[in-house]
Order: sequence, then structure tokens, then C-alpha cells
Amino acid sequence: MSAKFKIPLQMRIEIDINPMGAVRTTQRGKYTDERYHKYARYKTAVMMFLRGFGVRDCPESFRIVFVMPFPISYTQKQCRELEGSPHRYKPDIDNMVKGFMDCFGKDDSGVHTIQAQKVWGYEGKIILEFE
Repeated sequence: MSAKFKIPLQMRIEIDINPMGAVRTTQRGKYTDERYHKYARYKTAVMMFLRGFGVRDCPESFRIVFVMPFPISYTQKQCRELEGSPHRYKPDIDNMVKGFMDCFGKDDSGVHTIQAQKVWGYEGKIILEFE
């Protein structure tokens, strides 16, 4: 039995930043691991962008699209063929959603519905739609 739901979308925000997934780290890693520092800069940049639109807390229900940039090695023909199609490589979508929700730095237990998707695109960005 599948549940049918639809998120009423009233606001759409496009964040021009390359999406990334949550980084697992130890306490020590917070001070020494460059991946953690990159992730911390990512979270800060996303949150500052959202605050510019008046978004302070994680929406209870939202749709998120992670647009993954093409690798430099891809030809123009490959890019044209793949644009908008599903991205089936790492990072995993569940880690990307976790990374996005970590940007708020608060309890996200109030979130009840998430629709998430990863697609190929010419430039990396995050598209967030919510009520």
C-alpha cells in the first residue's frame, strides 16, 4: 500500500552552490580533516543564502533537487544528452539531504515529508521548494 501525498509549493529558492553530502568525522577530524572544513563552509554558505530569503528553520515539508555539475572530462555531446537526467553516482542522496538539513543546526524532528532528487546539470545548485 503506497501513500499518496503532494507538497503544496508556494516558494522556490535556487541556491547557486555545488551540492555535497554530509561528512562523517570524529571529534579529532573536526580540527584536522579538510573535508570537514569544506563541509562547514558549505553549511554556512547555504544557511546564509537561505537567511537572505527569510528562511531560518527547516521547512516541515519540502521538495529538494540537487543539480550535480558535469565533470570537466565530459564532452559537450555527453552533457547535452545527460542534462536533467538522474545522477546515479556518489554522493548518495540520503547524505545530501542530511547535509542540507545539517545547515539549520537544530532539531529537525518536525520534518514530516521530503521529496528529493539528484540530476545532472551544467552548474551545481540546490533547488528548494516549500510552502
